[in-house]
Amino acid sequence: MSVWSTIRGVMSSFLGIGGPEGNNIESGSGYIALRDNATTGYVKGRAADVPTSSSDLHDLINLLMARSRVALIEFSFDGASPPSPGANTNKFGFCHTTGGAYTAGDIVYDTGAAIQVLPADVASHLTTTSAITGTISMIANGFYAREGASWILKGDLVGAATGLMRVIEVPYSYSDDGTPVVSTTSIEAGARVVNVKNVVETAFNAGNPTVLVEVHGAVSDATIMATADSKPRKANTYENPDVVKIISDTEGPVRVTVDKSGSTAGAGRVIVEYVKPFA
Repeated sequence: MSVWSTIRGVMSSFLGIGGPEGNNIESGSGYIALRDNATTGYVKGRAADVPTSSSDLHDLINLLMARSRVALIEFSFDGASPPSPGANTNKFGFCHTTGGAYTAGDIVYDTGAAIQVLPADVASHLTTTSAITGTISMIANGFYAREGASWILKGDLVGAATGLMRVIEVPYSYSDDGTPVVSTTSIEAGARVVNVKNVVETAFNAGNPTVLVEVHGAVSDATIMATADSKPRKANTYENPDVVKIISDTEGPVRVTVDKSGSTAGAGRVIVEYVKPFA
């Protein structure tokens, strides 16, 4: 039978647990330590995961939480159709589109028995093994940091690329009719789109097809090539050299929307040239 007693503490700096062969809790100067039976070495400590809400700056983290600080994302999914637990055992994943019990931006861990959402307070950085496409899109082999509710790319030399021209290319075809094609690379606030080309390689063959090119921002979209700026019925290169400033409301990936207008053929690619200028 167990015996329970109410005590305030012990005068010794060590408290033994588990009998004479057990381990000890040591009270040092400003710290608590987990000690072995001889009180000279350390033993491992284990703790529950930090909760996804109501966490405190003084909460201890375990090994899983420490690993999730910079999570290596090896799978991604739409929250409405998450993978089954055990399909990616011991791997970190990323929810790119809100649905079901998951929110776009969640980092998760497949324990083998469950898909566990990790707390934003801990899982604040990630790296990608392959491109991710969804409400939140990411490049392959990118390094991202969580800033508020957004994931911001830090690992493609954006800071070092100030003043250098960069290019995004998005291929499309008639079969993309009505479903926007979105780049995995985003154009950041402060950049200037300086040229947009619609290279129609295979002419569309019916109706009045159009191609709309935008920078798809979280708040609003910036049109960088209107539907009237190209004629997909004719294979050619169409160019719009206007300068468009990207602000925080419009920063995001390039989005190409095709209206095939009854065509059964047609393909091309959009090339967007942009730069973040020196002050």
